[in-house]
Amino acid sequence: MIKDSFDYILPSPIGHLGLSISSKGIQCLFYIKTKQDLRIPTTGFAAKVHQQIMEYFELQRTEFDLPVDIQGTVYQNRVWKEVAKISYGQSLTYGDIAKAINSGPRAVGNACRHNPIPIIIPCHRVVKKDAIGGYCGSIVGREIQQKDWLLRHEIDTPVTSESFI
Repeated sequence: MIKDSFDYILPSPIGHLGLSISSKGIQCLFYIKTKQDLRIPTTGFAAKVHQQIMEYFELQRTEFDLPVDIQGTVYQNRVWKEVAKISYGQSLTYGDIAKAINSGPRAVGNACRHNPIPIIIPCHRVVKKDAIGGYCGSIVGREIQQKDWLLRHEIDTPVTSESFI
């Protein structure tokens, strides 16, 4: 995604988040890798999204109550629906999700990689059976640091204020 494709750019402890919305709901929540000017919503649905995301980061919200308007294949939607059931502070393996929908772990990982609204659909809660696993299409680097931060954040483990911007 490029800068101008986002309706809003929000701050977060793990870097700026690009947000796109429609009249039906959230379409995209994307981690922005470069420093960009914030575009904070002040009215309407976008302000509600911003508020709930900030409450999540401030440990005041454990689930989101927001409509979504995402596009995916039938299979991706099955995976995302199953991932959305994972409770705050919990995690499941790719194999657990695969078993629940009668699929394979790699296919689940691929669907997670294409999740257009991470955090809202909490793919960070899906891990490998013996390691943290990938996140947002990466298996090393910044994205894995963000996944680790989110997992530790949810179990109320003190996390560093490391800058992701």
